[in-house]
Amino acid sequence: MTYSVIWKLDAIRQLGLVESSADEPKVVRDAGLRVDFALRRYPKDMGESRDPGFRLWYEDVIGVYYKVDDTAFKVEVLFAGASRRR
Repeated sequence: MTYSVIWKLDAIRQLGLVESSADEPKVVRDAGLRVDFALRRYPKDMGESRDPGFRLWYEDVIGVYYKVDDTAFKVEVLFAGASRRR
């Protein structure tokens, strides 16, 4: 089953800040696309479990904190940020 992925406005803004400050913005964009792709297919297999229904996943240069709703087949990306220090 495919999940719908909804990026909260804060997460989109945070990802944009990471991208704009990156030496290679394309790397950040590509990581964001990989995150979106994987969360649509197998959100509970990615990252680490936190509170029930919440997960944290580091994908290359970004990290995302998200909530999985199995009943509605929906994933909400709540926060995004850089996963590596300069």
